[in-house]
Amino acid sequence: MSGEDRRKWIIVAVLFATLFLIWGPINASGVFFVPVVRHFGWSRALFSLLVASAPLAAGVSSPWIGSAMDRFGERRIMLAGAAAVAISFLALSRAESVAAFLAIFILLGAGITASTIIPTALVITNWFKEQRGLALGIAFAGIPFGGTGITILASQVVQRYGFRAGYVAMALPIIFIVIPLLTIFMRTRPSAAKIDRDARAAVEASIPGFEVREAFRTRSFWLIAIGELLFATAGVGLRVHLIPYLTSLGYTPTAAAEIFGAMFIFSAIGSFGVGSFADRLGGRLTLATILVVAAGGIAMLLGAAHFLVACGFVVIFGLVRETGPAVVPIVFGDSLGVRRLGGLLGIGALFNTIGFAAGPVIAGRIFDRTGSYHGALILFAGLALIAALAIRATVPLAEEQARVASQGRAPALASLDQ
Repeated sequence: MSGEDRRKWIIVAVLFATLFLIWGPINASGVFFVPVVRHFGWSRALFSLLVASAPLAAGVSSPWIGSAMDRFGERRIMLAGAAAVAISFLALSRAESVAAFLAIFILLGAGITASTIIPTALVITNWFKEQRGLALGIAFAGIPFGGTGITILASQVVQRYGFRAGYVAMALPIIFIVIPLLTIFMRTRPSAAKIDRDARAAVEASIPGFEVREAFRTRSFWLIAIGELLFATAGVGLRVHLIPYLTSLGYTPTAAAEIFGAMFIFSAIGSFGVGSFADRLGGRLTLATILVVAAGGIAMLLGAAHFLVACGFVVIFGLVRETGPAVVPIVFGDSLGVRRLGGLLGIGALFNTIGFAAGPVIAGRIFDRTGSYHGALILFAGLALIAALAIRATVPLAEEQARVASQGRAPALASLDQ
């Protein structure tokens, strides 16, 4: 293995650790919910609204952060984002008011966007031409693994020392592990040589793909955006209401929580395995297949009163639940190129955020009107299938370029003769 090969796999390991230690506390946020509410005497609705400001801030900031990465490089933005996340957790340990929690959660959401999914996708895309899917799958497996490991740590600290100590415990690994690793090992792309502005512009002009504004005029961009929006609506709506649905079927709260937690194990397996499929089948076919499998898993919940059917849902839906972040960058690259991948991923994340907000509300309204979640499950399975059709309707970059050129738009596209 050459020195460059070793370096790129070290970078994958650093990205895995980053996602593990930053997303782990996010997935463990439920551990803090009741202790914070009890301490301040707030309603659950109020604290839920405060917590929801973080993903909202993440989505709103993502287009600007994606563009900043294209301009300034992923390493600088990741370091700033990781520092913002650490500062946010330390500040939460000292916060005393609703206004303070709101401001801190907004900073936290922007920091997560700047330090995790989008830059991870960009760095791996820069470093890997072959085995890109495998590298993305390994890195993004840090999310479900972190959800398991950090949740256990957070629970132990909060139970013994309180939620303030728990928030500090979430910050310390970021300060003493993530930031040093990013500082020492992170490199945006293989070539570390400094080049002047004209040479850099020439290099960028040779990278295949659309500029962001040009991508807006393509059919593939909007099909990918629709796919992300619909699956985020279905996936997050299901996730938020899964435990209430299972308890309505007669499962105890403990059993429902265990079923929910078991999905993390299969999510980690799926994240590792999906990259190899994407390398062989391509991102577009892989993501469409994931969405079809997800639709089948959601439909299985209609029979989840039977324990074996519930177990089948855990396996099937769990395997694909967290695979999207590893495959979506490949889909964007396949259809729109990688010249402005950061900006495109940032805008795609905005559509995800809309789905995150809409899904739980839709499921809740359906339950309030009908007294059952069955209508929501049927709807979510249908949305996943429509998302699959949208992704399958995208076309490769060369075909998208030819289509745009035939319409007389004449965008400044990159040459594909590389």
